[in-house]
Formats: sequence, structure tokens, C-alpha cells
Amino acid sequence: MADLSVEERVKIASGFLLDSPPGEVNDVFNDVRTLIDNDEVLQDGINAALEEYNTDQLITVALPDDGREVIVSKYGQVDSEHFVDPKTHQIFKFDHVRLVASEFEVHTIDEATEPLRTAIEESVEAYIADHYPNGACAVYGSDSLVTICIVDNKYNPGNYWNGRWRSVWTISTAVPNIKGSVKVHVHYYEDGNVQLNSGKDIEFSVDFSDDPKARAAKIIKQIGKSEKEYQAALNESYGEMAENTFKGLRRALPLTRNKLDWNKILNYKIGSELGKK
Repeated sequence: MADLSVEERVKIASGFLLDSPPGEVNDVFNDVRTLIDNDEVLQDGINAALEEYNTDQLITVALPDDGREVIVSKYGQVDSEHFVDPKTHQIFKFDHVRLVASEFEVHTIDEATEPLRTAIEESVEAYIADHYPNGACAVYGSDSLVTICIVDNKYNPGNYWNGRWRSVWTISTAVPNIKGSVKVHVHYYEDGNVQLNSGKDIEFSVDFSDDPKARAAKIIKQIGKSEKEYQAALNESYGEMAENTFKGLRRALPLTRNKLDWNKILNYKIGSELGKK
């Protein structure tokens, strides 16, 4: 790193930040801060990376008045620092480094999508309450589209793991097709470094209804079904991997047929032992 220019180091640091596991971006930031060793240059250089990370990961921020968690996403982005809270029809300023919201102002709603958006928001909030212990959601409406964002974070650094579930669903007010994507990212780092980073694109349609509440109920029911099927497929896939695939990648025991005592590894004569086999 010493042979690289500051700009090159900042570019590399930005890449590290974008790959940060759930709940660990501050740890990564502190590590790259040491590598750059120039806070002013680092601050200016990584703002774009932090903005991209926060909006892509559906980072949430607690509102100062009621503590409600609001999602920061590109679907509600006004500019690099301002985002929409669709539930209260407000725009707030968001600090991508300190992760705080401030300077609230009124946001003009999209009249064409508001009836369906409101109906979907009510149904999504009920769905979140039933299925996501730490979940948050945002339902945006503009340009004949309603976009649902769902995120749930579970941070457990005391047991060396963190995880995040994200899903985004786009609904047209004119056609019955719904497109969505579901992503899961889990990091386990006790005595190792293992990550699960999985995603799936989903598309389905529901019977069109002129009644916003009836249509919203059908949409959320199908979303719930799709997310449940994806979670079940993950459980089955990784259960199979643990039982069969991983076992096929390694020996149950070394060639010596004895377990290694890693605390006494220097006492082993590995080369000579293997030579006897």
C-alpha cells in the first residue's frame, strides 16, 4: 500500500467498504482509515462509496422525534443527501457517515399512485409485524409505480455473526405483473471467515382489481408466499451442502488418521509422517 498514491488507496478502500458485511461497515471504515492515514482525503474520497453502500443495503435511520426506523434507498432518493420518508410524506437530510437524519421538510405526494401506495403500505406493515422481528419497510409511489422495500437486520457480534435480509418489489398501477428480488447476506467469523451472500429474482402476477385494498392484500399474500418459498429453498440447499458437499471437499481425518492438536503443531513432523504413508 505504501507504493500506491493516496487516490489509489482511497479507491481500494472504497471497494472494501462496498463489500462490508451487515453491521460491520464501521469496523471496515476504521481499518481502512488506518491504511489511508489521511482523514481529510479519506472523508472526501469515500462519500460516494458510503452513499452507494447505504442505499443498496437499505440502511435504516431512527427518526429523532419518535425513533421509528426509516429506510434509506435509491427509490426514495432526491439527491445524494436527501431522502423521502413515504409514510409521513417528508424529505430528510441523511449523513452517510454518522447515520443520522435531520432537516425535515414536506414532500409532495404523487396523487396517481397514492391510493394504491397507502393500501400496500398498510398491508406490508402488518406482514412485517408478523414475519420480521427487527423489520422495517418503505413503500414509495411515483411515475405509475409502487416500490416496496423490506429489510431486517440481526446483529450478534458477541457470537461472531451478523445477517441481513433485503427484498424489493415493484408494482405497476396499470398491469398485474410484479417484479421482485430477495437477497440474504450472513457473515460468520468465529475462528474463521465465512459468508453467505445469496439472491433471487422473482416475478409473478395477481388478478387486477380496481379496489386498492383488495389488490394490496393479493400482492402481499403472494410476496409472503414467494419469500417463504425462497427461505425454504435456502434451508434445504444449505442443509444438503453441510451434509454432503462440504464432507466431499475434505477428509474426515488427515492421512495420519489422527486429529491434529493445533496447540502442539510445531511438535509434529508432518513431512516424515506423511512419507511413511
